Amino acid sequence: MRELMSSVEGDVQPATDAEGMSLLRSMRDARDAPAVFKASLAALRAHNPDTVAFACEGVDDKKVYFQWIKNSNIKFGYEFIVCNGKEKVLKFRELLRRDVAGLNKDVYFFVDKDFDGLKGYATGPDVYLTETYSFENVLVTSEVLREILAVDMHCHSEPQIRDSVIEKFDEIYSSFLDVTRAHNHRIYLARRLGINSRPLPDKLNKLATVGLLKVEFAEKSVNEAIVLDREPSQPEIDQHEADFGSLEPRRDYRGKFALLFFARWLELLGRDRNSEESSLFGGVMKPSASATIQYSLDSIASRSLPPYSFKEFIGAISVDKQESASCR
Repeated sequence: MRELMSSVEGDVQPATDAEGMSLLRSMRDARDAPAVFKASLAALRAHNPDTVAFACEGVDDKKVYFQWIKNSNIKFGYEFIVCNGKEKVLKFRELLRRDVAGLNKDVYFFVDKDFDGLKGYATGPDVYLTETYSFENVLVTSEVLREILAVDMHCHSEPQIRDSVIEKFDEIYSSFLDVTRAHNHRIYLARRLGINSRPLPDKLNKLATVGLLKVEFAEKSVNEAIVLDREPSQPEIDQHEADFGSLEPRRDYRGKFALLFFARWLELLGRDRNSEESSLFGGVMKPSASATIQYSLDSIASRSLPPYSFKEFIGAISVDKQESASCR
């Protein structure tokens, strides 16, 4: 009897798990539906009718845009609505565009360009599309590194050391982009051809092996790291080869990969700064305080400045708010 029950349970359990996962997905989708964001906006308007609302893709986006808005000298109040995905931001925008009660007033949208832009949705003064693949690309720059070197790695009076480290960073970053070119190419083809993919890698070791002085290919192959529902055909690859080849890697390759690289390299750089046998800080007096090793998104974002296009976008909102206030 026990064997029979075990056999029956074995047959039933997978269906139960599948149903449970389906229910969870349905609940998540319902929670993240555009109508839910619209209800949140309506509640916000009821509490404060004049507040500007910024809809963004995720919590990480909110952290970076908060830093950039803080550096934009705005004179209006605002709140974020986190939509948990690019498609959901765009669908929320479409829902508000059809609203006849004027709920879309003073609502603006932040969207990453990625490899697919606005995905066929209309442009407009209410949506900011990043100049780069995503906001992360703006964080992985020599300008941000220069700030980190001066403040967090205590090279405030060593401009020649900062310059030499930045030169090495440029070399290593270029190597990383070369190593991950095939990963980006595969994602690019998937987006352009409408091929679904499994979740993209969120661990650096699936993409490359990053050292302080060199970058090597990961043990996992590109096809294993970027898993697609189907393989692009050779004619499809050839069709998009020129467009992909015209991309500028630092601006146009996947920003999350770049940020994974940067966080790891900064960790290695901090360890090297604290070492008695430093590779990149040789001849420089070891600081009395240890250099920072671990870097969060917030700490990196705080060293960045908003792109000019973003400052223009926020500036236009400020002008609009001031004109609205003067008409009352």
